[in-house]
Amino acid sequence: MTDFYTRKDISKDTVQFTVTVPKEEFQKEYTALLKKELENTDIKGFRKGKVPSDFVEPHIGNTLKIQAFEKLVPMLITTALQKENLEPIAPPEYKEFPDFKKEKDLTFSMDITIMPEFKLGNLKKIKIEKEDAKVEKKEIDEALENLKENQETKEKEINEKWAKEIIKLLKLEKEVKDLKELRKYIEDAMQKQKEHMIKHQNEDKAILEGIKISKIEIPQPAIKFEAEERERAFVNDMQQKGINIDDFLKANNITLEKMRELWLKDAEQALQTDVFLKMYIKDKDIKVTDEDLKEKINNIRNGAPKDTDKAIFENEQWKEYIRRIEEKEKAFQSFIKEVLGE
Repeated sequence: MTDFYTRKDISKDTVQFTVTVPKEEFQKEYTALLKKELENTDIKGFRKGKVPSDFVEPHIGNTLKIQAFEKLVPMLITTALQKENLEPIAPPEYKEFPDFKKEKDLTFSMDITIMPEFKLGNLKKIKIEKEDAKVEKKEIDEALENLKENQETKEKEINEKWAKEIIKLLKLEKEVKDLKELRKYIEDAMQKQKEHMIKHQNEDKAILEGIKISKIEIPQPAIKFEAEERERAFVNDMQQKGINIDDFLKANNITLEKMRELWLKDAEQALQTDVFLKMYIKDKDIKVTDEDLKEKINNIRNGAPKDTDKAIFENEQWKEYIRRIEEKEKAFQSFIKEVLGE
């Protein structure tokens, strides 16, 4: 089958295909399904598999026609997409559905959502103001107060005796000896926590700025599809754990509508980040060597549960999936270094 479709570009992110299924191809598929159905049909007065089609077809013919259509369409759409070198980012949206009652070629139209072309923005324009991770005296005092409230000690005031009790309770004897050192220990721990938090906040800000200056706008059908995938995963997870969704929502003081808003927001940002990193990989020619990939797979293999099917580690599609993940990780680290420095 050739020239079975026409293409019309509706917008920068939507392509419309009008596809024709030749009646001969459709009838061939329909006849095969009908034959299989008749072989399994058992009606009193006829031997099994010998029931005339006239007895059965009026009842199941329309269902079989839909099945035949659904069997042929994916192959046709895949072929059309490959010929046009297009990669859909959301399920196709049917615009017209064929009329099965007429004995002629079946024609239908569908809109395919694709990712528009974007250009990596000028990353030198990204300016992230670095926050100070210094811990104030007030914060240390509050941390000590929290320790006093949450730990049972004989001494009820924050002093040297209390500090020795706390040090022993927290098993810090090797690192801390008195109240002064306890304050220093708390300060250092809080500073590390602050530095970690600020680092991740700055990385998020940098990515968002990169997306903004690259003017990455994800088509709504793709965002909607990704958000629905998150909802499906959530429902499946709740069902597997035997948790009633209404009870879960009530316990967490959140509505399904609010969760859907969050899924939409998360889906949009995830897609934007994915597009940005792919552009960065292409622009900077970032690659994961076969040696790097082999090392990564060995690390995954060594850390995998004992009951893991070892065949997965030799699957070429899975290997390429891991390679793409590693490329994105390298791109992310390279981008962060470029924008935020060491």
